[in-house]
Amino acid sequence: MPPQRRKGSIGGAGNPLADNAEHTPPVSPLRDAQWRPEVVEPANVLTMPLPDDAGEGPLSGSEQAQLTACESSIDSLRIAFWAAGRALQIVRDGRLYRAEHTTFDEYVEQRWDMQRSYAHKLIRAWPLAARLHSVAPAINEGQVRELLTVAAEHGEDAAVAVYTTLADAPEVKITAGKLREAVALLPRQFDEVEVRQLLQAWLRGDLRDETGERAVDLFTTVESRLAALTRRVVKGSNDDPVAAREFAARLRNLAEQIEEQITA
Repeated sequence: MPPQRRKGSIGGAGNPLADNAEHTPPVSPLRDAQWRPEVVEPANVLTMPLPDDAGEGPLSGSEQAQLTACESSIDSLRIAFWAAGRALQIVRDGRLYRAEHTTFDEYVEQRWDMQRSYAHKLIRAWPLAARLHSVAPAINEGQVRELLTVAAEHGEDAAVAVYTTLADAPEVKITAGKLREAVALLPRQFDEVEVRQLLQAWLRGDLRDETGERAVDLFTTVESRLAALTRRVVKGSNDDPVAAREFAARLRNLAEQIEEQITA
């Protein structure tokens, strides 16, 4: 079963991934018919007995087999979200829900108790997750989400470049938070060589060394990300104009709060 989120738990003002009107390019459900996520079918851990108590000494053969089966099941969670995203896209674009449901959004809400915005997030996320899986088998849903804005604005190659730059750095633990910080540093124009150099300097703590000033213009960076978000909102406004106007009103309120705090 795809990952589930309770209604009302996803999205919110300022979250660019809450745009449920944005769609990935449609694909035929027959295209890539042989596609399979690289998942090793795990043993059924639900039928395994729980250990009586904490063991001592080296693992026995049966304990090692049990550990292997359990870790296989845990590991499958890491790609379950993008496997679900691909499956949802096939159901949506092939209209495979039509036997019992009128729309795809109705299908995911009634069949899976999944918020429709989350279903569209999974669909948007899976191509990038599949692309990154070859270089980052352990990448998780939260990390992919932080890179989606980069992929939307500059392409998947740019998102991969950001991730691999951090991955290649010594003693850097890649987390969603670390990726969020890296994405916030990106300039308006994406040049892979310059971005890699910028991120490498940031990871070393050397951004101020050459100029003595901030290497990154915070306001330009935020403006660039807001511009990308605005284009997606406008693109999706035809499907839900009321929600788009409400979003614009929230942005105006945020702008007023910034002005009030600056002048206070």
